[in-house]
Amino acid sequence: MRSHLTRTILRRILYSESYALYQCPYRSIAAFRSRGTSLFSPPQRRTLFLKPDPKPKKVDLDPGLAKMLELSHSVSIQARPPPVKDLVQAFNAFFKSKQLAGKPLEKFQAMHALGTFRHIQEHTADGDGLRLSTDDLQIAMDTLVRVPGGDTAIHYTFANTLFKAIKQRRGADSSNLSISGPKDLLIYVGVICQTGNTMEARILAEKHWKSHPGRTGRRLAARVLEGFAKENNEEDLLRTLVLMEENGVDFDPRVHQVITKHYALKNDIEATKKWYYHPIANGETPSPYTNAHILRFCLRNNELEWGSTVFRSILETNPGKKTWDVIFQWATALGKGVDEVEQMMRVMVRRNPDDRAVRPNIETINGLVEFANSRNDPYTAERYVALGQRWNMVPNAQTFILQMDYRIKVGDLAGAKAAYEKLRAEDVPENEDLPVVLRLIQALCAAKQVNFYSISSIVTDLTERKARFDPDTVAALSLLHLQREEPNEVIDLLNSHTFHFSLEQRAHIRDTLLTFCLDRKNSTARAWDTYQILRQVFDETPIETRTLMMHEFFGRCRPDMACHVFGHMRQHFNRERRPSAETYVECFEGLAGAADLEGLQLIHNMLKLDHDIEPCTRLYNALMLAYTACEMPFRSLEFWDDIANSLEGPTYNSIQIVFQACEAAPFGDRQARSIWQKIRSIGVKPTREIYISYIGALAGQGLFDEAVGVVGEMRNDAGLEIDYFLLGTMYNATKGLDQQDMVEKWASEAYPEAWGELAQVGQTTTRDGWKLFKINRSLKA
Repeated sequence: MRSHLTRTILRRILYSESYALYQCPYRSIAAFRSRGTSLFSPPQRRTLFLKPDPKPKKVDLDPGLAKMLELSHSVSIQARPPPVKDLVQAFNAFFKSKQLAGKPLEKFQAMHALGTFRHIQEHTADGDGLRLSTDDLQIAMDTLVRVPGGDTAIHYTFANTLFKAIKQRRGADSSNLSISGPKDLLIYVGVICQTGNTMEARILAEKHWKSHPGRTGRRLAARVLEGFAKENNEEDLLRTLVLMEENGVDFDPRVHQVITKHYALKNDIEATKKWYYHPIANGETPSPYTNAHILRFCLRNNELEWGSTVFRSILETNPGKKTWDVIFQWATALGKGVDEVEQMMRVMVRRNPDDRAVRPNIETINGLVEFANSRNDPYTAERYVALGQRWNMVPNAQTFILQMDYRIKVGDLAGAKAAYEKLRAEDVPENEDLPVVLRLIQALCAAKQVNFYSISSIVTDLTERKARFDPDTVAALSLLHLQREEPNEVIDLLNSHTFHFSLEQRAHIRDTLLTFCLDRKNSTARAWDTYQILRQVFDETPIETRTLMMHEFFGRCRPDMACHVFGHMRQHFNRERRPSAETYVECFEGLAGAADLEGLQLIHNMLKLDHDIEPCTRLYNALMLAYTACEMPFRSLEFWDDIANSLEGPTYNSIQIVFQACEAAPFGDRQARSIWQKIRSIGVKPTREIYISYIGALAGQGLFDEAVGVVGEMRNDAGLEIDYFLLGTMYNATKGLDQQDMVEKWASEAYPEAWGELAQVGQTTTRDGWKLFKINRSLKA
């Protein structure tokens, strides 16, 4: 365990900085320091011997994955791949670690592993000593059994490739994949039944049944049936049962369990009863697991009478201990109280006086507590825990896990934390407690009063165990650290966990951070640090999300940050992450809104050097908007010439934008008249928006009488209504108080209703003393 003292306090003492304990109620908010480049970072201090800040944690990748990623990258850029020897070592290290950890192979990992395997196969010979052994391939195949959710096509392809290679190594006939060994076949069938290829699995199983219908045949049958049940393919499910009978494969308890569970989950009452009563080979009885499903089936479908008949018949056979546990749960479902269940336990003991194995134990209590949890009855669950204590049953790890579960559900976080403290003393196999402990962390993070000390102690325990957090927990902890202004801790957390997730899981965390960044309640400094984290950790972030971040900083009146975001896109090595023409347009529109000349010149220079972007009318429109907003309308008119001379030509938006530039440009009336005459000469019918923009251009040049004439033309010849927005545009474009008074007098007399609406909009005063109505004259490219 790393000491909090050595990690934080001692470091701050060495750097002559203030420090505070997290659990101290008088802890002040300390200024945070970002390891990345930050626009808010304080000036750096020179030191002779001390390093300014510790480096972030290295990215935690599965062993061998980095080398396989290197191979994929080298292939994509047609560079020299890593040596085959290194790839063989990486492949084996990766799958051995996966097998040891018992974790599923994510889609992106399977893609890189398959590419590595194919590369090794293509570049090794039988006698060079570099090839993968058959045992290595078996380990890889065994890892594929744990198939994650989602698209599994790549898992099927990988499993099929491995199975063929294993078969070839064993010298099997290429026309019959099923003779490469029962174990190999069993694993392969288990994989492809989870990837939606159960029909192929049945073909292989049927070939095996013809000569080996015994134990392996029954196991194959169960997996095939599970596959068809998962695919909800009832026709082939029943056909498989017929083929089993034809080939002499027994209908054993496992097969009975699969088929009965399938219909029970579908709530098919008639079929569930039929298959539950189906004879089992060798006179065996249904498994306790099957009976547990029947219990829940009866509760869901109000089949209590039939359920009572089933469990009474089970009692008549003097069942085993696990079946007794299910019977106790059934009694609870019928409304029996804790005391009545205790009496049934005594009956169980009296009926088996000489069999010490048939005794209620802590597993019995855990089953009752779990059943109470499933019915959202925490009070009864606590009473069953107390019942176990009366019988001198020592709670085990599962008991405390269940206690945490129902206490979290009812919001008793203090009680859940107390159960966790007891759980820490227990030996928990295969991290069975991890899901509920992670839920506790999430609940503590979401509490109204966050107890950071409790959260950090649990996180430290899990970190010492090298436990993997799930995406929801990583997202919750990331938000907590961001709210506490601890971006360095966020980076460490993400580097430790996110590179073990699938792209979909990483996207969930990324979207959580993005939401935090887009929340205007958070300061711009926090938003910028969050963006830096997103950029550093989530390199796969699509261009749409990056553009959204750029807009966010424009919206926060920080065009300098928005230009940094754009620059990061422009510098990205992946072309899919680089800005498109549309991205340039949106950036120029943002710069127009901010009137940031420095940023405009920076982005425009990037455009000039970007050989992937072909100038178009929308791009020129955006440049005109930006340069006009930055008080360089003469530069905007140069882009109009480019539009006019292009094959694409101007759009209606182009005409509005160039008239706006003419409004501000010296002697812009000459260009405006020329454009207007050309429009009329070629028969283009001006829209309301173009009329308004042209009137604004004339008013901006002080041509009041000519602007009034166009207003009359608009009304009389074009039949367009004169509204308050037109009058407001004409008034705002006019320069000088005397000229504005002239516009006001004319407009109030000629169009009193429209002027009255405009007067209700309200006015602001510029630095020059001119009055402007609060109307939005912004344009889009």
